[in-house]
Formats: sequence, structure tokens, C-alpha cells
Amino acid sequence: MKKIVCVFISTVLLTVLLAGTINPDVPSAAQNNTKVRLALVGAWHVHTKMFIEKIAKQSAGKVEWVAVWDHDAERGNKYAEMLGVPYESDYQNILDNENIDAVMIEAETNLHKDLIIRAANAKKHVFTDKVITTTVKDGLSVKKAVEENGVKLVVSHESLPIGSYQYAKKLVDEGSLGDIVAINFRRAHGMAKTNNLPETWYDKDVAGGGALIDLGVHGMSMLTYLAGTPTKVSSFMENWTDREVEDSATIMLEFENNAIGTAHTNMVTSIMENSLEVIGTDGILVVLGVEGRESVYLNSKHISGMETGMNLIEPTVYGSDGSVPINLFIDFVLDESNKDQYLPGFDIDTALTVVGIAEAAYKSAKTGGSAVKFKKSW
Repeated sequence: MKKIVCVFISTVLLTVLLAGTINPDVPSAAQNNTKVRLALVGAWHVHTKMFIEKIAKQSAGKVEWVAVWDHDAERGNKYAEMLGVPYESDYQNILDNENIDAVMIEAETNLHKDLIIRAANAKKHVFTDKVITTTVKDGLSVKKAVEENGVKLVVSHESLPIGSYQYAKKLVDEGSLGDIVAINFRRAHGMAKTNNLPETWYDKDVAGGGALIDLGVHGMSMLTYLAGTPTKVSSFMENWTDREVEDSATIMLEFENNAIGTAHTNMVTSIMENSLEVIGTDGILVVLGVEGRESVYLNSKHISGMETGMNLIEPTVYGSDGSVPINLFIDFVLDESNKDQYLPGFDIDTALTVVGIAEAAYKSAKTGGSAVKFKKSW
């Protein structure tokens, strides 16, 4: 009888222990569920250092850096030393490392497809900087790998978490501005007039394009986030610095809900400056300036005290904690109760829509701005 009881107890304990182990078919965060074990994959993107700093500040105690890979050994070693972790010259070593839960991809745009697919196949959760890929076809290959492997993916549509833009989303969704008639977005800086970016930033084969597909992602993702799916795309591009790719571009979109949107971006202005204007049948929202120094004005027939004129909104109404998509990704991976693979606005559908708009915009620009029909193929 004692032997039977012992065998039974042993079996129960073994079952409990096995249940507590990581299922190789279901990606999991760190076993202690308090930290994401993270690898930096490439450090080409201008956001790399800033995102690392944001992790240290906004996600303090939630990340354990494990390793760095970069095809550029000098760059990779620099960041490995900064993070106090080993540099890996072979990306496969990152993928084979069972002590890595997720990767933060800051590599060149033309490498995204291969890096993301291989990471997904290795059951690593993926954060990738914008743009996810340079073509919808490549993006669909990424989507297939991510969804077949059940990993979480966040694409860095960096403007979306900003408090004033989240306030705009709230007003649109609750109908405080009525039906949306038009949305105008501008994001610009002067980096193309400096040598602060690597030369490959202006190499079409590496970056996929110029200002439109780089800085322009902010506008394309914002218009999609606020207005939905476009039906037509037209664009104009210019080059002020004689580089291989465009440094100024304006995209015009027509949406399924009859809204019209414009997104202007350039890399040759005097200062970093942003603006968002949302015009509805029952109100207008205007956001001027960069995060933390912006001014927000509102008119709405549905909000008491906002019915007449343009009213300055206090920052306490729309302020945020300064989190960027990488911070959202960390919390998303740690939240194992959330079985979703995507976060709204940072998801594969939005990412593919952005890429599709970019492809249509480049096609339009080649024809002198003629409208190109937009239709989802996924």
C-alpha cells in the first residue's frame, strides 16, 4: 500500500513539475515572469540608443539584456560593451539561445524580413523598428511566420503612444468630433542636411527609400490609426539635398469612410516640428509641437465648454508617461495572460497597410501624382 501511495505521489509531483516547464510550442517570457530576456539585433537604426534608454527608464527592472548581434562587428561590439553582454557574430547563436525570450530588431530595413522570420521560427517574440518590410509581399511572409509560430510581434509605429495623439484617438472613437472629414499630419526634421545618419540611410537598396518610407511612417500609421483603411493614394516627392532618395514627400489618402488625409514629411526643415489636425463635422482638434512641448486645441459641440472657439487643453488631460513602443512590447511579453499576438496600432495589419500605402505612394510619384487604388490583399 505504501509503495502504491509513493508511486502515486511521485507521479503527481512529476506531472506538476512538467506542467511548470516551458512548452516548446508556446513561447513564454522569462520563467520567473518578471523580466524579459532580450537580445539586441542590429544597431543601425537611429532609435537604437534612445530605445535602450527608454527601457532603462520606463521599463526598469523588467528586462535582462542577454546578447547583441550585428553584421557590423564594430557596431555590435560597441553596443555589447554598452549593455555589458556578449557580442555574437552569428545570428543563429541568438536564435539557439534558450535564455533569450525576445529580440529587439534595429537592423537595416532590408534585413527585416529574414531576421523576423528566423526569430519567429525560433519562437522568439519580436519587436522591430519601422518599417516592417519594404514590400507587402515580404510583409505577408513575416505575417505567416509570426502567426504559425504563435509569437508576439510589435512594430514600432512610434508616434501612436504619445498622449496628445491618444487623446485624438479617444475623441475620434467616442464621436466627439462627429464624422471625420479630414486629417492632416506633419512630421519633419533637418537630419538630411547633416552627417548624423549613416550613408546607408540614403541607400534605397538598404533603407527601402527616403523620407517617405522612414519618417513618413509616422504619418501613414497615424492616418490609418485614426481614419481606417484607405481606398486611394497619391503623392509628390522632392529632393533638396541631391541624395539618392527623396528627402521631402507628401501623401494624400482617401478613406473608406470618405475622410481625406494628408501626411507630409521632410528631412530638411530647420527644427524638429510636428502637427496633427483632425477635422470633423462636429469639432476640430489641433496638436502643435513635439511630445512634452506640444499645444493642444479643441472645439467640440459634444463637450461642455468646448462648443465655441478653439480651446487650449491642459496637459493633464492628455499627458502620458513617455513610453514608446518598446516599453509596450516589454509589458506585452510579460503579460502571459494576454494570448493575443498583436497590440492595436502596432500590429501586422497596420504595418502591412503602412507598407501598402508606401508602395502605392512611390508608384503615384512616378506618374506625377496620379491616384493609385489601394486594396488589401490580406
